[in-house]
Amino acid sequence: MEHDEQAERLEEQGDAMEGASEQLGKKIDEAREDWESKKSGTGSPGAATPESAGPHNLDAEDPATGERKGEEREDERDDALHGDAERERDEHGADGE
Repeated sequence: MEHDEQAERLEEQGDAMEGASEQLGKKIDEAREDWESKKSGTGSPGAATPESAGPHNLDAEDPATGERKGEEREDERDDALHGDAERERDEHGADGE
């Protein structure tokens, strides 16, 4: 009788592990899909490669004029980063809460 109980417990543990494995697989798939969408979008600047990053690639030529606008784009980026930081500070309060 003891062996039957142990076998049943082990079978239940195996079923639980199989369910957890399936859930983990789903989470991995979701994370992979999320990462791929971020790589192709502009909302996550660090995810895209410079070649696919679009016009905010600082050293690239402007596609419309062919001019290099590195300094101008650096200024635009800095302004945007400062604006983001200010909004975040305003949302969370000056003391970081």
